[in-house]
Amino acid sequence: MKQDDFRKWLVSQGHTDATASSRVSSAKRVEQYLGDLDELFVQEDRDSILNRFAYTAEDERAERPNPSPVPIDGVLRTGLASLQQSLKLYHSFLTEQTNVPDKAEHQAVLDRLTRKEVDAAMQECDQLGLKAFLARSGFASPQVWVTDEGKDKSYPAKAIVAAALGHLPQGRTLSAKEFFNGFSEAQSFARLEALGYRVLRKGANGRDGPFSRDKIEAAMDALDQFRASGAYADVFSGFEEPSKYWVRSSKPRMDKRFPTKPIVGFLLGKPANALTGGWSQPHDAAARLHAAGYIIVDQNDEPLPLPEQYTHLMRGAERARLVALNYFIEPAREAGVPSVTIRAGDLHDMCGLVRNWANVCQALEGEMFQKFATVPEPTRSGPERSTTTEYTFVLARDGAAKDGIMPHAVQTATTNLILYGPPGTGKTYQTAWEAVRLCLGEEVADKLIGEEHRKQLMAEYQSLMKEERIEFVTFHQSMSYEEFVEGLQPSTGDDAREGPEELGAGVGFRLKPTEGVFKRISERARLDSSQAGTVSRLDRNARVFKVALGRRQVEEYRIRFGLDNGLIHVGWGGDIDWSDERFDDFNQIFNEWRSHKDAEATGHDGNIVVTYSFRSDMQIGDYVVVSDGRDRIKAFGKITGDYYYDGDAEFHPHRRTVDWIWRDEVGTDRGRFYPNAFRRHSVYKLNQSLIDWDALEEVVFGKRAAVADNSARDHVLIIDEINRANISKVFGELITLLEPDKRLGRRDEIQLTLPYSKKRFGVPPNLHIIGTMNTADRSIALLDTALRRRFTFKELMPDPSFLSPNIGGINLQKLLATINERIEYLFDREHQIGHAYFTGCTSPEAVEDVMRHKVIPLLAEYFYEDWAKVAAVLGDSPNAKAARFLEAIPWKKSVITGDDLTGERLRWRVKDQFDFSEFKD
Repeated sequence: MKQDDFRKWLVSQGHTDATASSRVSSAKRVEQYLGDLDELFVQEDRDSILNRFAYTAEDERAERPNPSPVPIDGVLRTGLASLQQSLKLYHSFLTEQTNVPDKAEHQAVLDRLTRKEVDAAMQECDQLGLKAFLARSGFASPQVWVTDEGKDKSYPAKAIVAAALGHLPQGRTLSAKEFFNGFSEAQSFARLEALGYRVLRKGANGRDGPFSRDKIEAAMDALDQFRASGAYADVFSGFEEPSKYWVRSSKPRMDKRFPTKPIVGFLLGKPANALTGGWSQPHDAAARLHAAGYIIVDQNDEPLPLPEQYTHLMRGAERARLVALNYFIEPAREAGVPSVTIRAGDLHDMCGLVRNWANVCQALEGEMFQKFATVPEPTRSGPERSTTTEYTFVLARDGAAKDGIMPHAVQTATTNLILYGPPGTGKTYQTAWEAVRLCLGEEVADKLIGEEHRKQLMAEYQSLMKEERIEFVTFHQSMSYEEFVEGLQPSTGDDAREGPEELGAGVGFRLKPTEGVFKRISERARLDSSQAGTVSRLDRNARVFKVALGRRQVEEYRIRFGLDNGLIHVGWGGDIDWSDERFDDFNQIFNEWRSHKDAEATGHDGNIVVTYSFRSDMQIGDYVVVSDGRDRIKAFGKITGDYYYDGDAEFHPHRRTVDWIWRDEVGTDRGRFYPNAFRRHSVYKLNQSLIDWDALEEVVFGKRAAVADNSARDHVLIIDEINRANISKVFGELITLLEPDKRLGRRDEIQLTLPYSKKRFGVPPNLHIIGTMNTADRSIALLDTALRRRFTFKELMPDPSFLSPNIGGINLQKLLATINERIEYLFDREHQIGHAYFTGCTSPEAVEDVMRHKVIPLLAEYFYEDWAKVAAVLGDSPNAKAARFLEAIPWKKSVITGDDLTGERLRWRVKDQFDFSEFKD
């Protein structure tokens, strides 16, 4: 702490010597418990630090304990307020000390830079050595580098600019803090490029040949177009489907497997007969793609192990770096996510390595990968250099990594925020801006600040609401866990039936677990995958049908026929063509079968039940599992076509087309995702409430089905009036899960079993929670201490500067400031009047309307109908010569008589016309 300079600064600001000494002493007292204040204000924002000392009048009335680590002697509220004020002043002092120019001044300074100053800075770096050069100004872990043509050496770009400014006439070298606080990186890098230097951002590894990631993915796009429309037929028509070698795309696609030969043929302009698809030679197709950091897979998309005899194939740390960049870092950047976590075992298996975990971990930890991928040093969780070791890399929103290592709390990028203040300070509107900022980023949100951008902001907000990335809920005294998280609601049980019941049978009544708003948005956030996502997901709104294509070990050829030809088929339903639209209805199928086939048939007849399930209930987009007995499945697919009747079919004429997503000749256990043994019906709908979708995704997509996608977009839950509910009752056991480090995929991840559904539940890191709290609300219980510990609090107070100084001669700024000053004197600061009450006023009549119908009734509520105090706030008194807003009319003594009724009594009346002369412009 710069206490001597701080004391001088206070005196220069008009404080007396005694006051200055008192403020310095208070700041030093805080420093004893929180550490060096200079470092603290670098690491944390001002409001976060001040919130540790927040203590309201309500806290005082409730006798809540000291929220800060600093012991207070005397009146707790007064002592904390004094410490807060000292911290505010010290922050203002530090802000002035940084002496950072504004953007216009910054550009003018940068424009003065020439190659002379930049070359001098580079010479300094050579003389001092990189480590000492960076440490001199406080820079660390450079991610963007600058080099000159003809030179092999590169230099840290930001530190070079900061040092080059010191070589200007009357210039000075900037510290890292000064550079980050005011100097635009984009402008600095643009100046370097304008001077003829080369700035190395992502892609600085120099892989710009025909096998760059962009060009390989473009070749895959072209092959997709050829398959769909015949485009590029002159290139691809000569290639046949491979039997062994495929390459996996690093971008989200329906089918990520591509044959190696046509991809390389497209890139090199070579025909099929000029290429070999394997990797036995360096120039073979798979070998070329392998060398570019791509994964070579078999027809089931499983990575192929690297043959030991092919020594030319890249292995070890070098291979791990390329694959990590292609399949983790770049996709996450393209998705705009703040961080990406790489599990060593997953990367090891993707690389096709064998028992080589140490090399993978070494690659992810080393400086070479940080420079190669332009990422900062990662944070590590889990055991040291093991298959379960995880490395989290923080990514900047613009795709370039930021200098310095961010603490774990920042890397989680999870916001728990409560906006609090008196009514009318714009808390609810501010939540819209915060939500848009969290969903779309700082750059977008910064352009939406100000009343002139209000419509655009709300348009973005409403759009995100429609995308279901933002949910809004208002708490109230009756809010419950069952409404917010999950509870039991009555149901007829229709969604739990496995196929249609007998015609006319009752379905009964039951209670089923129903998700509340918190669980719904938590699951949406957890399962979200942007278009650039790297994790495959199933549509959890689709239904799943069980299908038997033939009798096990008896009609295997029928099962094989369906799997090989993308079909499901049944023999139930006889030789009737059920294609007519009228058979959408169960009763029509029932009546048709009884009329033409079996007059005694019941609703349980397989020809009716199976036909309805297969022809009418099943829809395009639903899923099917092919059973292998009662307890195994061997294929999973998605319905792509409507029912059709094939009269020439050798067997089972009733058919539909399917896109098989997963198939396995050995099959897998049904119990992995569904608890009930399969029924004997050839086709029926599974009980949707019993399907374990996470387990089913793991069956279908393998270990790549992660709990949370690194590319998942941010979601926001807004809780208005968060302090009006019983927090313990509403959140229950889930209050712990709100903490950023307890979120899914984080260091101290916690999952709980929900009491009604009995399913495991955790809160994803990309779900942000924003609450609002009206400090003037007296109808609420005490704010839960557990909630206080898990949220950051940001105060929003009335700001008269938002108002006009002249509305028909009325100075609204003066009006609001005067009223609030009197309220704070008579009551407290938490019950002030917010500026939002007056922001819509464009005429004196509108101002009068707000005063009459909003402000005066609110004041009457504040002061419990003590009209003398209401009048005092408005500047009226019983003895005033001219009343402005309230008139005091003495009661006539003749109204009531009695010896004990002495003294003047008044009745108050709101005037018909207000006098705003006290607040004239």
